[in-house]
Amino acid sequence: MPGETGPAATVTGLYRGTFSGLEPLTKETPLTLEEVRRNPVFYELDLGDTPGEADLIVDVIYDNMQPQRLPDLMRGTDIPRGVRFWPDWFEVPPYREMRDVTGRRVYPRAMGTHTVRFRTAKRKRPGLARDFSPANGGYVSPAFEMVIGGERSDDFC
Repeated sequence: MPGETGPAATVTGLYRGTFSGLEPLTKETPLTLEEVRRNPVFYELDLGDTPGEADLIVDVIYDNMQPQRLPDLMRGTDIPRGVRFWPDWFEVPPYREMRDVTGRRVYPRAMGTHTVRFRTAKRKRPGLARDFSPANGGYVSPAFEMVIGGERSDDFC
């Protein structure tokens, strides 16, 4: 259809920051409790074929909780113009216990598997409601899984 637009940005994956760069987070490479306490979790945005157009709004949905608003990303200042892929980050909620949107108890920093989803869209003028509709380039990512494990034995070698 001629009036439809594609997503303003999509999320390609979750990563941990290391001294050598970003390393993909998988079930085989869990975050340690210390990493969760001290470091953010990185994700990569695919800005599509038209990287110079719109400013972005991003929300993270951690363990099916209410969407957490991340800072708006402005082209030319937060995201350089002409770049296709851009890393950004979020922090695991710093609470022992919370409630998800259905009222179920969740433990954001507990050991185990956690889900992370993202919503992205074009940013409208400041002061307007955040619009994640498809007409505004809205996108909701599939659920990414990340594992929080205990301390790894190779940390002490």
